[in-house]
Amino acid sequence: MISLARHIELLLLEHDCVIVPGLGGFIANHTEARYTGDEEHLFLPPYRTIGFNQQLQVNDGLLVQSYMTAYDTSYPAANLQMEKDLENMMQELEMKGEYVLENVGTIKKGLNENISFIAPETGALTPSLYGLYSYEMKSLQHVIKEKDIERNLQAAAAMHIAQKETAAKVETEKQETKQNGVVIRINRHWLDVGISAAAAVVLFFCFSYMAMNQPSNNADTVVASFPTMEKVAVKANTPAAKPAEAPAKEKVAAETPAKAKPVKESAEKAPVKVELVKAEPAKAEPAKKSGRYAIVLATYVSQDNAERFIKTLAKEGLGEGRYVKNGKVSRVLYSEYANEATAQEALSKFRKENSAFAEAWILEL
Repeated sequence: MISLARHIELLLLEHDCVIVPGLGGFIANHTEARYTGDEEHLFLPPYRTIGFNQQLQVNDGLLVQSYMTAYDTSYPAANLQMEKDLENMMQELEMKGEYVLENVGTIKKGLNENISFIAPETGALTPSLYGLYSYEMKSLQHVIKEKDIERNLQAAAAMHIAQKETAAKVETEKQETKQNGVVIRINRHWLDVGISAAAAVVLFFCFSYMAMNQPSNNADTVVASFPTMEKVAVKANTPAAKPAEAPAKEKVAAETPAKAKPVKESAEKAPVKVELVKAEPAKAEPAKKSGRYAIVLATYVSQDNAERFIKTLAKEGLGEGRYVKNGKVSRVLYSEYANEATAQEALSKFRKENSAFAEAWILEL
């Protein structure tokens, strides 16, 4: 069975007005092609819109003829079937307040028996307008603007990808450095002791070389004394120049070096006997400590960088930082503690609260 909405839809394909007895008339209006403007940039083709007029009540016979053709029946039978469909529609309209005519629109019943109609957005079917679609046409200025925006977005995306790749590469290098690299840490105290010992050895060889190169007679007695090295005592026996005189023997202690007096050369040269006496090396006294401890935040830093770092700590509420330079070694120290346990406890607390203490360590002052 063909519904009432289908009869109205088919009639609107060929007619601009279809009257439903007891309800009103459906009117098809022609709308010209139009341009939506700079926001959507659309050209819309012409189309037909459907309106409704409740005042049109005169039966023009179009709807009854559609029933006669559809059911191949007489006028009275077709009119009876139309009236039944209209009665069903009016009952549903009374109960629900609206009735949907498929592909035609929606009828709503308001106050004072007024009937309103909501047309579909697609409009009415119009065979003469088939194949006409809307199309988009943007202005040249808008197209240029869109291309500039697209180009900037592509450049930003490429830069973002490059930054990610660079960060990943740096992170990979750091990981490789941590895996393959070897970190060597030397206690500063033992480094100072090693440098002092090396300097003492160099001085010893220098003085020994100078003493060996000084001109002397066979009868001379040479004595060298070093406080931390071996003590050398040399004994020389020289015969008397004349046979009548007794041979002279001189002995010089290693602790009190003095210039040996030259002895007259004798007619016959006597051999010189040398005795070496090893002395125990003196023990180096360890550097005295004050018994105080401090936290080392940075080492080998310039004074400008250290001062900026100390100011940053002060802004964060850590105002006990100071710059200390001892010879060529410069450090940034923080606070001062009576013992190592207290300093270690404070360092553990600071590491949890501030990242500046992540690589810090304890120094005995």
